[in-house]
Amino acid sequence: MQTPTGATVAERGEPVTDGSPGERSRSLPLVGWLPPAILLVATFAVLWFYEVPPATTAIFLLYLGLGITLPGTLWWRFFHRGKGWFVADVAAGLALGYVGEVFCYVAARWVGLPLLVLAWPLATVAVFLAVPGLRRYWRGSPDAERPPLPWQWALTGIAGLILLWSCKFYRVYGLRFPYNSTPDTDSTFHLALVGEAKHHMPMVVPWITDEPLYYHWFVYPEMAATSWVTGIEPAVLLLRLSMLPMLMAFAVLVAVLARKLTGGWWTGVAAAVVTLFVLAPNPFGWHMLPAYEKLAFSPLEDGSSLRLTVWSGPTQTFGALLFVPVMLVLVDRLRETVRQSDRRGWVLLAILLAGVMGGKATYLPLLVCGLLLVLAVELVFRRRLHGGALIALGLTGVAFAYSQLVLFGSTSQGSGFNALNVVVTSPLGMTTQYVAFLPQDHLNLLAFLTIFGWCCVWAGLLGLFRRSARSPEIMVMLGIGLSGAGATMLTGQSGDSQRFFIEAARPYISVAAVVGLAALLPAGRMTWKRGAALLGSAVLGIIAVQLVQAHGRTTIPTRNRMPNEGAWRHEIVAPYAQLGLAAALFLAALVVAAVLLRRRGWSFGFGTALALTVALLAGYGLNTSIENYNLIARESRADGWRNVVQGTQIVGEGTLEAGRWLRDHSDADDLVATNAHCLMWEGKCSDLHFSMTAYSERRMLVEGWGFSTTAHEEAARLGEWVGYIPYWRPEILADNDAVFKDPTAENVATLRDRYGVRWLFVDESQGGVSPKLGTFATERYRSGPCVVYQLAPS
Repeated sequence: MQTPTGATVAERGEPVTDGSPGERSRSLPLVGWLPPAILLVATFAVLWFYEVPPATTAIFLLYLGLGITLPGTLWWRFFHRGKGWFVADVAAGLALGYVGEVFCYVAARWVGLPLLVLAWPLATVAVFLAVPGLRRYWRGSPDAERPPLPWQWALTGIAGLILLWSCKFYRVYGLRFPYNSTPDTDSTFHLALVGEAKHHMPMVVPWITDEPLYYHWFVYPEMAATSWVTGIEPAVLLLRLSMLPMLMAFAVLVAVLARKLTGGWWTGVAAAVVTLFVLAPNPFGWHMLPAYEKLAFSPLEDGSSLRLTVWSGPTQTFGALLFVPVMLVLVDRLRETVRQSDRRGWVLLAILLAGVMGGKATYLPLLVCGLLLVLAVELVFRRRLHGGALIALGLTGVAFAYSQLVLFGSTSQGSGFNALNVVVTSPLGMTTQYVAFLPQDHLNLLAFLTIFGWCCVWAGLLGLFRRSARSPEIMVMLGIGLSGAGATMLTGQSGDSQRFFIEAARPYISVAAVVGLAALLPAGRMTWKRGAALLGSAVLGIIAVQLVQAHGRTTIPTRNRMPNEGAWRHEIVAPYAQLGLAAALFLAALVVAAVLLRRRGWSFGFGTALALTVALLAGYGLNTSIENYNLIARESRADGWRNVVQGTQIVGEGTLEAGRWLRDHSDADDLVATNAHCLMWEGKCSDLHFSMTAYSERRMLVEGWGFSTTAHEEAARLGEWVGYIPYWRPEILADNDAVFKDPTAENVATLRDRYGVRWLFVDESQGGVSPKLGTFATERYRSGPCVVYQLAPS
C-alpha cells in the first residue's frame, strides 16, 4: 500500500500518516499566510535591531524573491513537472535559483559585466511567459497537497528559533568599529573571498600573491552577485542577510524530504527538529572552554547544524541547502525503473550536482559512498544492479572528478588519515585536558563516548530493523551517514575540517532515524495521544540530564584536580553512564508494562516501548539545545543584546574606513602591500590576518598566508596548526617589509616594478613603520592608525 504521494517507508511499503481527520483539507487562505507573515515581520524587526535598515532588508528580499527564487521555482516546477506544493516548490526553487545565479554570475564576471547576472531571472521570466506550454508552471499543480496548518505553524516556529539563535551571532559580530573588531578569523577570510569574487574571475587567493584558489567557492559569487545587484555591502550580506534564507529553506527541505519518504506530515517536523536541535548530550555541571561555548559546540562532536560556524562558515550552509534538493530528486530516481525514468529528473539532478560540487567538498564523496551501498545491497539481496543508482553514481562520479581535478586542483588541503583526531580537538577532551600527551586509551574512551552521543541522537535507526531497511532511498541515506561518521573518526585536517563530514551527513541520518521511529509505531500511524506520549518521554529525558548535572561535579575535572587516573576517568564517564542506565531502566519498565497490559488486552507492544525510549534519548540531546538558548539569554542579559566586544582583536581601528576608501579610489586589478601580517595569540604571531584584503576588496602582495592550500599542506608537513606556520616564500615577505621598516628608493622600486604594487595599506599600530615612508609614497587617506599611501608610477 502506498502513501498519498506514492512514497513507501521501506520495501513492504506500510504507510505512515498522521491519522488526523481532515489532513488534506485546505486551510483558509488568510490563516495559511499568517505564519510566514509573522515570521517576516519578526525578521525585519530583528535585522533592524542589529543595524540593518528595513529598506536594506526589503531590497535584499526583493532580489532574493524575484532574482533568485522566482526563476528557480519556475525551473524546479518544469523539471519536477509541477508535482509539489507551494512551500516545497519555493524552498527547492530557492536552492535551484542559487545554482542558476552562480553559474550566470561566473560567466558575467568573466566577461567583465557582472550585472549580466540579471539575465538569469529576466530570461527565465521571458521564456515562461512566451512559451504557451510553460505558462502553467506559474501556478502550482491544482491537485497538489497543502500542508496542514499545524505543520505550517511548526515549521514557522522552527524558522523562528533559527532567527532567535542567529542573535547569538549578530550580537558579537558587529558592522562597525569597535563592534566588528573581534570576530573569528573565518569571517574576515570569507569576506576577503567575497570581495575577490566581486572583481575577478577566475578567483585566486587574494591575501597573498601567486596562490591559486583551490576551494569550494560557489557561495562567494552568490554574495558578490547580490552585492552588485542590490548595492548592499558584502559585510552586511555575510554577517546579517545571506545565511538566514539558506538556513530556513534548509529546515523546510529536510521536512519535505522526510514527508516524501514516509507520507506523514509529522515526520517532516520531527526530522527538522532532530537535524537542528537534538545534539550530543551534555550531562556535566561544569562549563566547556569559553571558545567552545561561544561557538555552541556540544561536549563531543555531533555535526550540529546550529553553531556559529554556519554563519562564519557560509560554504557549509550553502552546500547543506543545495544538497537537500539533490536527495529529493534522487529519491524519485531511485524509485523508478530505468524504463520509467524521467529524463527531466535526471537533467535536474545533474544541474544540482554541478552546484553542489563547488558548494562544499564533503557532499559528493559521501553521496558516492551512499550510492555504492545501494548497489551493493541490491546486488547481494536481489542479485541485480540498480539501474537508477548506477546512473546517479555515474553523474556523481563525473561531478566529483571534475571538482577534485579542477576546483580543488587534486590537492588534499592537508587532509589525511589521522584516526580519532576529532576527539583530540573535542571540547570535552580539551577542556578536561584528557587528551594531553594523546594516550591511546584516553582517545578510545572519548571515541566511545562520541559514539554513545550519536546513538542518543539517532536511536530511531533501530526501528529500521523492524521492517526491511533495504529500500534504495533508505540505504543511500544510511550510506551517507556511515561514511560521514567514518570519515570524521578516521581523518584529520589542520583546520579541523574533518568535522564537516558528520555535519554534512547529519540531516540524512536524522531523516532515516525518523523513518525508523515511524516504523516503531503501531501501523506506522501517529495520533495525538502517541505524540503526547513521545513528547512526554522527551521531556523526561530533559529532566534526567538536568538531574545528572545538578548532582554532579561543578568544577572542571582536570588532572591536577584529580587524586588519580581512575577518579579522573570516572568524572568524565560517570555522567554518561548514568544517562545510559536511566535509558535502560526506562526501557525495561516499559517492556514490563507492555507485557502486563497486553495480558489485559491493551495494544501496547515492544515497538511502542522502543519508540518512547528513542524519544527519551532525544530529550537528552534537546537539553543541549535548551542550554544553548539559555546561554544566549544569560550572556545577553549580562553583556548586552548587541554590539558586544569580546575576544581577540581581529580587525583594527580604521581598517574598515581605510579599506573602503582604497576600494573606491583604486582599480580592481591594483596590487597592494601592507605591513600587517600578524594576529597576536598567546604571545605568538598567527598568519590569519585577512581584514585589509576583506575591507579593501583588493589583492595583497602578502597580508596573512593562512587558510590557503599551500598553508594547509605546510601545516600537515610540519605537524603544526595552520595559523602558526612560517611563510614559505620568505624573499617576498622580506622585500615587502623592507619598504615599511627602512624605505629607500631602491626597495620601493622593487616593490613597484618587480611585483607591481601600486598602493600601501599601513597599520601603524603594528609598529616598526619608518617615519621616512612619506618621503617615498604619497599619503592619500588616514583613519586612526590606518594610512593609505600611493606609489608614484615609475
